[in-house]
Amino acid sequence: MIRRSGRTAPALATLSTLALALALSSCGKKQEPTTAPTGGESEPEPEAPAPAPEVKCNYIVLIDAGSSGTRAYTYEIETAEEGGLPGLVERSNQKIEPGLSSYKAEPAKAGESLAGLLKAEGSVLEALPDECEAKTPTALMATAGMRLLEAEQGGADATKAIYQAAGEAISGAGLDLRFAGTISGQQEGLYAWLTTNYALGNLDGEKPTVGALDLGGASAQVAFVPADAGDAPTSTLTLAGKSYSVYAHSYLNYGLAQAIQYVADKSCYPKGLNKGKGRYASCVKKLKPVVTPKKCEAAACGLAVPGDTKNKLGVPQPPVPKDMPFYAIGNYFYTHKLVKAEGASPAALAEAAGGPKGKTGFCGTKWADITAANEGTPAPYLERACFSAAWVSVLLETHGFAKDAETIQWTEKIGETEANWALGAALCSITGCLSAK
Repeated sequence: MIRRSGRTAPALATLSTLALALALSSCGKKQEPTTAPTGGESEPEPEAPAPAPEVKCNYIVLIDAGSSGTRAYTYEIETAEEGGLPGLVERSNQKIEPGLSSYKAEPAKAGESLAGLLKAEGSVLEALPDECEAKTPTALMATAGMRLLEAEQGGADATKAIYQAAGEAISGAGLDLRFAGTISGQQEGLYAWLTTNYALGNLDGEKPTVGALDLGGASAQVAFVPADAGDAPTSTLTLAGKSYSVYAHSYLNYGLAQAIQYVADKSCYPKGLNKGKGRYASCVKKLKPVVTPKKCEAAACGLAVPGDTKNKLGVPQPPVPKDMPFYAIGNYFYTHKLVKAEGASPAALAEAAGGPKGKTGFCGTKWADITAANEGTPAPYLERACFSAAWVSVLLETHGFAKDAETIQWTEKIGETEANWALGAALCSITGCLSAK
């Protein structure tokens, strides 16, 4: 069903309404046949030219405005079989940096950057037939970076100005802008869950679903269908006549770039880097209290509310099903890759990062040796890899994953599909799958 080709946070009901607006239509016109005038009886009458082929404008553009960068996707939509789900074929996938929130002092530049992204080689305007640009529904959905900006003093005005500039850039490019704004963290988690299960083919028939874990720069998400949600909130996703009750939660400020502010401890950095000591076990010990709740007022809880240093109240979360596979994407995957973990379990990650006793491994390696062994990898990624491994470990443990759990799939692709939330957002916009519970 899925193929790749080279070519202010709204309420849940708001995006359901948005889905109704993303109706698609054919935009091509057949050329009327013409007949050349005859010059006499001896001259043969020329054949009329064949009608031009009709262009089907079945596309949607989804712009993911993340905390570290903005990525634009073009999807071609294949008509669904009766009672089934539509197919989505990725026609373009391009990214620019930095994220839109970085333009808070110069919002006009947010529009300039976005205009450049849309026009870039291999990007949206190149992927779309000329006849379809004005009839292609386009949505810009921003995530944690803009959520953080909105919470700052004067952030509401800055956010409004950025979206205005971004909207003008999209409309100026000739696209049909339907939405430009911030989506909630819950929606982001739900869309990551949708992408994962759609790409795996789990939404066709009676196949069991899997969970999704996503770690970005500013936030961390978890989403799955619980065996028993208890008093934890869920959302209902309805696709192809079947409904799924999904638990999804986003922890703003628990993304990798934001989490570093919680513990600036030398144990979390390799030897030879800013006086780092390279002690993975010590770093975990420092980080664990940050996410571990002291109190849970629900039947079960996950991580502590970010920033709640006084009460350390836990966020309601149903227990993680022990046998359910979870796909860990974003910085979960990159962390696992950077420290060269050889197994799927959290224990395998810990061993790669800290060795058998938490004092060796990647974290215990000298900085000069790390850079020499990872030529071509940007230094900032390597600098935070030890910290990131410790952070990922405490997140997984506090979510409820056993140290020897083999159910985690660390990945950046699901088959040929990029593992992200954008595909799920496009699918939900087309089908109108989301409703609040």
